[in-house]
Amino acid sequence: MSAKKFLIYKFLPVLILCGILAACELYGEVGGDDTNIPGSLPYLLQGQWAYGSSEKYTITATTIEYTYEGGPPDYNYKGDIKFVSNYSADSGVIIIEYIIKPGYLAYNDKDFFAIYYRNLNANWVKLANAINLSDFTAPDTETLNEAIQKFTRTQMGNYVNWNFQPQTRIGE
Repeated sequence: MSAKKFLIYKFLPVLILCGILAACELYGEVGGDDTNIPGSLPYLLQGQWAYGSSEKYTITATTIEYTYEGGPPDYNYKGDIKFVSNYSADSGVIIIEYIIKPGYLAYNDKDFFAIYYRNLNANWVKLANAINLSDFTAPDTETLNEAIQKFTRTQMGNYVNWNFQPQTRIGE
């Protein structure tokens, strides 16, 4: 078998498979590159998003505010957007530094926090505050660098359970 045929028949299928796997989004599955790459906040995320009448996110180019209306006010927070990593055109993580910290009992009084987003389109998105799913405590971090290392795509499964309805755009 010539070297050319060998390359075509043996390595081409492997290269195709690698390309297919690299294009897949991993939503918390183990595997792939687990480094957050700096990105930018998708323009579509800017605005107000609500789940029912109680939960609301207000997102600008520089801040995120979360309010839980009709519930305990100590869940509310606001933060400056310090880092964004886009996992695909419609998903990623946003890391904020608190301006207004939440006051719930499981909160650990650290400065940096993550919000994951998934399935973004013009009308709805799944936004999820990071929470330790094992004990429902806050996984907040002391530094931005620590948060960038902690809140990655493959670690998403430790902080988010996506089994909920998406938030819908309001006020536009």
